[in-house]
Amino acid sequence: MYNPARAIVLCLSLALSAVAGDQFVARYLPIGTSGAAASLAEDSSGNLFVVSTVVEPTGVPQIRVTKTASQGNILASFDFGGAEVYDSYTPSAAAIDPQGNLVIAGSTNALDFPLVSPLMSLVLDEAGFIVKLNPQLTQILYSTFIGPQQIIPADSATYINAMALDAVGNIYVTGVTASEVFPTTPGAFQTGGPDENEFTYPMFAFVSEISADGSKLLYSTYYGSNSTNCLGVYTYCIDATGVTVANAIAVDSTGAAVIGGYTVSNGLPTTAGTIAPQCTCSYEPPNSYQPGFVAKFAPGGQKLDWATYVVLTPLSGEIAANISINAVAFDSGGNVIVGGNTANGFPVTQGALEATFPGASASALSATAGLVAKIDSSGSSYVFATYLGQPVYGSPVGVTQLLLDSQNNIWLTGGSASSSLPFPSSIPLIGSTYTAELSADGSSVLGGFTAPAGAMGQGIALTATGSATLGSTGSLVLNVPNQPASFGGIQNSAGLHVSANIAPYELVSLFGAGIGPATPMGAQVEDGIVTSSLGGVQVLFDKTAAPLLYAGPNQINAVVPGDVGTETSVTLDIITPNGDLTGPTLSVVPSEPEVFQYAPGVFQYDEPLPSGAAVALNQDGSLNSASNPATVGTIVAVWATGGGVAAPGVSLQDGSTLNTNEYALLQPVSVLNGLVSNGGSESLQVLYAQNGPGLVIGALQINFQLPSEKLYGANQLTFQLQVGSAISSPFSIYVQ
Repeated sequence: MYNPARAIVLCLSLALSAVAGDQFVARYLPIGTSGAAASLAEDSSGNLFVVSTVVEPTGVPQIRVTKTASQGNILASFDFGGAEVYDSYTPSAAAIDPQGNLVIAGSTNALDFPLVSPLMSLVLDEAGFIVKLNPQLTQILYSTFIGPQQIIPADSATYINAMALDAVGNIYVTGVTASEVFPTTPGAFQTGGPDENEFTYPMFAFVSEISADGSKLLYSTYYGSNSTNCLGVYTYCIDATGVTVANAIAVDSTGAAVIGGYTVSNGLPTTAGTIAPQCTCSYEPPNSYQPGFVAKFAPGGQKLDWATYVVLTPLSGEIAANISINAVAFDSGGNVIVGGNTANGFPVTQGALEATFPGASASALSATAGLVAKIDSSGSSYVFATYLGQPVYGSPVGVTQLLLDSQNNIWLTGGSASSSLPFPSSIPLIGSTYTAELSADGSSVLGGFTAPAGAMGQGIALTATGSATLGSTGSLVLNVPNQPASFGGIQNSAGLHVSANIAPYELVSLFGAGIGPATPMGAQVEDGIVTSSLGGVQVLFDKTAAPLLYAGPNQINAVVPGDVGTETSVTLDIITPNGDLTGPTLSVVPSEPEVFQYAPGVFQYDEPLPSGAAVALNQDGSLNSASNPATVGTIVAVWATGGGVAAPGVSLQDGSTLNTNEYALLQPVSVLNGLVSNGGSESLQVLYAQNGPGLVIGALQINFQLPSEKLYGANQLTFQLQVGSAISSPFSIYVQ
């Protein structure tokens, strides 16, 4: 008989063994439950600037800039944006100019975006934006839209995906536009743009240089082609005709700009003698092939120094093969370092750090891996090229950001299953995001750290002590010496990523290196109460010791004390035999529900992002699985945590496992049929929502009735758990 209590224990007892290398400590910035961190910059004093999107209590989204000292303590904050609830913002890049001002670039649909001395103001569609703030974050010095000043045709959206500054502070931006009348300058390399008609919907990359004071467009050019390799083969290909997207830009000391991205066009402007002047887009339907590209523009933007496709070695039976260049940088010799993601068949060089396609799913032709390569200064060959890890769902795809230090060593961040990374044993393998330092020749990993999803992968900066890496959750993972251990993050034990939010009685997992005893220890129960100390380790939430369910060298599982419910924020401290580690400040929320799921799989391009299969029992008590699905209309049981405050009159003791001490929730519990983001809001019948029998207080059992039918022959139905106003990540149940 399947034992659900044992399943929860197994979920909570996962630990990974590794030896601590560099010392890292995570801090969290206040961006709210709906916020997302986007970019990171550092000034000459070592202060860090994080650009995020947030949602104000009124429901109006804003851009938030947070300035911190080098150790993560907040110095200043500034919110700006329009005043409409339907506004959206995608801040994609941030940099510090020579005067210490912060320059931000991105995209928005907000027609009421705050403009100050704008270079361009009349934009009636999704547009790029540039904003310059003073160092104190008290004033917008300059802001403008970047995009067409008329709508011909109706689809004229423009997105800025990357930005770089030169030595005098001139601003270079790149991205993608659908407009036939995107502003270009006379004599620019390519002044003709997308040729849209009733059958084709092309989009071109662009490169624009704006003067440091924002008063002049110094040059602006398209980069793209209206041709494609799949036009007329299948209808779904027609929509992608001539799409070329630039994701990254870097500028050298002469003002030359290099961009990188991806394309579906076989007519992209390239130069002879480069790595791949032709895209070799020769796959036959139903296969598809999206190559990458790298293009270097001479100063002034009137000609190409060189441009090349980034292609795969053709593989028999390839399906949905994709390459994307996501990050670029110049080294001191004028070579170009690129990072991104690729399908199997990337032309790695002899002696590559990771010479074979990583992970167990190399045979899955649509799977993807990270890539790092150095292209020589003429674009004619790879100095080195290597795979780097294999992403999993829920983490960044491949290498997302990179930069070089004064020795030309390569610092980068991204996402990968930690077991697929070619890291030495000194780097703790504790999660699916990472920061890494590679040698200048790409042959070795000099240092780094891994952490759970959401902890890293959004941005990276070099600091006096090493690096600072930004995660989408507002996590800042800082290289901090002289610590007793490294702390990489905290998350709901059933959750999919780290979080700055905790709820009373929530089961949480702490990740790090050297945070617990070398020999893992399970929970100790005395008189029905889980103890708060294991192997000399304690976890304190504002000095209140938490019951510990597991403690190992790299992971601790604990239960948030109930009395945190009287606070709005608490400080996390980890007491270890080697010393005390002060963790981040955490926000206390009424509930933070998540359902226990099986681990996410390898990222594949030809599959939609799945909701994880829940650890669930069918109505007959058997384990729900693909081979043993539940019948629609029957009752299933799942397990969750993060329910939050208990109902009035319920007296709970932290760490209790006694069945007589039932944990009933103060807030209403619902199971939603479908994704809320897709309009799913039907609430299913919940028959039981209290503490799981025999489990520690905080581990919930939720019994609910499945809908009476399934749509489109799906073998999995997707749900979300709602407690109060908080909604869990999606989870799925196998059905028949």
